[in-house]
Amino acid sequence: MSRIQVELINRRLLSGFLLGSLVFVPTVALAKYSPVDPNPPRESSRAGGSRGCPGGEKAPLTVLLAPHTFVGKTASVRPTLAWFASKPEETDVHIYKLVSNGKLETVAIEKPQTRAGINKFKLPQGKTLTPGKQYLWQVSVKCTDGSYSMQKAEFEVVQKPQALEAQLSNVTNSSQRASIYAENELWYEALEETPKISRQGQSGKVNSDLIEELILVYKNELKNEVAPDKRQDIEKQIRNLQVVLGKNISLEK
Repeated sequence: MSRIQVELINRRLLSGFLLGSLVFVPTVALAKYSPVDPNPPRESSRAGGSRGCPGGEKAPLTVLLAPHTFVGKTASVRPTLAWFASKPEETDVHIYKLVSNGKLETVAIEKPQTRAGINKFKLPQGKTLTPGKQYLWQVSVKCTDGSYSMQKAEFEVVQKPQALEAQLSNVTNSSQRASIYAENELWYEALEETPKISRQGQSGKVNSDLIEELILVYKNELKNEVAPDKRQDIEKQIRNLQVVLGKNISLEK
């Protein structure tokens, strides 16, 4: 057998090996966020709802990247909170603990630096939340008359699922971790993995998947009989999240 024939055979063997290897490379798992029987927000926290600037002033678009019409979940005592802003404005972030009799107990009020696009906030070191408690977080943007346009969402700090650590130990990248968090209904942890995914060259893919999954949850809500004001609220959340998706942005800062 000539040297040229041997080289051709080796190349074919190598090509076949690479092709076979590509067939068995696992694809990136997509996030599946589909909470089962989510709890509605407390009526006391929904009172006053999200509101814009008075007098017909058009407030900058502010969209919380979090469940709004039901209570989201996190197992972190210092979860990362994220929101989209159409332009930088003077902004306050409030975190309240929901206590008995519908009252709110202030946990933190901060004035973070904001930018157009995605903004993120994490409680300062030394401040933590309590597992088993429900909280409300609120982003307030200052209007020209000194009042504030507000968006808020409620979440619960839950105990970490027993199987979670074992599930996470079997994966090797952020996209897989995001999917596991999403499947365990831990929205805030899943979203927090997005900057790492962007740096891995996935261009915030799971971020888009998560938001699309949340939109699907909202659409499924609309299939049920809901009060007119809640229907308008859900439809507004869908439109706002679709605007964010249309911006083609990621969480990387």
